[in-house]
Amino acid sequence: MALSILKGLLQDYVQSLIEERIVSERFSQILTKFEEPDCIQLINIYLKDVESILSELSSTIDSSDLNFSKLSMLADKIDKKSTRIGAQHMKLASIRLIEACDKEDQKIVSQAVNWMKHEFTITQNKFQPVLQMEQRILRVMSKPKYT
Repeated sequence: MALSILKGLLQDYVQSLIEERIVSERFSQILTKFEEPDCIQLINIYLKDVESILSELSSTIDSSDLNFSKLSMLADKIDKKSTRIGAQHMKLASIRLIEACDKEDQKIVSQAVNWMKHEFTITQNKFQPVLQMEQRILRVMSKPKYT
């Protein structure tokens, strides 16, 4: 009983993220396709990888000779990772940064990086309840059943 309630709550929450366009249907498909431990691992890896790339973006943008092609390459990495997991806002932010790099305008690039960091914080905060619910589902599933 508790398991079906938790799964229903998770499904409703993910649907709200889709409606907010934080994530695409791809995110929902991943949660449906993979077992809980795998979902938790995928989300955590995504968050860790993007956080690392954002750190590298910050270092690159703070350097004295701004390398637009490197920034564009890093944004493309985030775009690919975000597409794979269905993180729609991050995908849009990465596209915006790539376009800014193409213009080679430091001010626009800086704004795009700041927007991307902001969107990452939002995405990270929205993913936390998913991780918590997945972990609760896992705990409920691992409890022994008494007959």
